[in-house]
Amino acid sequence: MITIDGGTGKVLHNGVDIASRVMVDQWRRNATLSLSNGENFITTDWERVDGSGQGTCIPGGGMTESGGIFTFPMTGIYKVEWQGYFEETGFDDVNSFSIYVTTNNSDYSVIATSVTSIPDVGSPYCYGNGHCQTLVDVTDTSQVKVKFRVYSSATVSLDVSSSENRNCATFTRIGDT
Repeated sequence: MITIDGGTGKVLHNGVDIASRVMVDQWRRNATLSLSNGENFITTDWERVDGSGQGTCIPGGGMTESGGIFTFPMTGIYKVEWQGYFEETGFDDVNSFSIYVTTNNSDYSVIATSVTSIPDVGSPYCYGNGHCQTLVDVTDTSQVKVKFRVYSSATVSLDVSSSENRNCATFTRIGDT
């Protein structure tokens, strides 16, 4: 049942402040990562987005990160997005971005992947990007977690910027589990 608290004006659902259940958080890489014909889980160099004009909505607490593993602040259904930006100096036929999830805080499985290629167009640098997303049902915040992986079949860099989201993850809590 939806009600409005007359004293505070807050919208309540069954007595719970709806705004306290809303959460949108965004993290990005803050250091370039070079790949050479291989894959890497992104384990370091994450920062919460803090650029001018950018923001997050984390009244109930935001995501936490340790060693590239992201922990959710509360149970619920989350939309998880991972976008990436590759830079290279020649042809690269396979690049991918993947989201992995665990439901037992141990065994991870890939649940979303985006694959792209970068053609050699003759300029000093060539660029490519990818984006993948999935819904994650967080039934237990100590067990359900996510991490991110990148792969390249050639030599590329994940380029970064302190003012742009080039390689970033977005977490949006969209409802109760």
